[in-house]
Amino acid sequence: MSFELIPAAKISSSGLEAERIRMELTANNLANVNSTDKNGNVYRKHMAIFEASYNDDARGGSTAELEGVKVSEIATDKRKPLEVYAPYHPYADDKGMLAMPNISPIEEMMDMITATRAYEANLSALKQSREIADKTIALSRGGN
Repeated sequence: MSFELIPAAKISSSGLEAERIRMELTANNLANVNSTDKNGNVYRKHMAIFEASYNDDARGGSTAELEGVKVSEIATDKRKPLEVYAPYHPYADDKGMLAMPNISPIEEMMDMITATRAYEANLSALKQSREIADKTIALSRGGN
């Protein structure tokens, strides 16, 4: 069954892909929450920026049709790294200060939960679209 026949399925599919990317970025942010670098260059949080996706040449008309969502950009957090007093750390500077990523595990976990719920909602909508399409096809063939 083609997504072209079921526009809602195409939209839900794009949402699944976008939320998958968001979950991967969040997992990467969590994995690097304690990453350091001896030159003071630390990992910076990455975020997916979503944007509505439109089909400009839909059905030969002049109006655009919504196709779904896409990740338009992977943004990098511009906040300064945290400065932590850690004179024991091998990457600390002469004053004992260590640059650490400015990432909140609580914020990342909330983002992961939100992305998971959005993924589940898109998956449910995709399944329902398929069920409706299957029933429509069955009705057109004279079935129940």
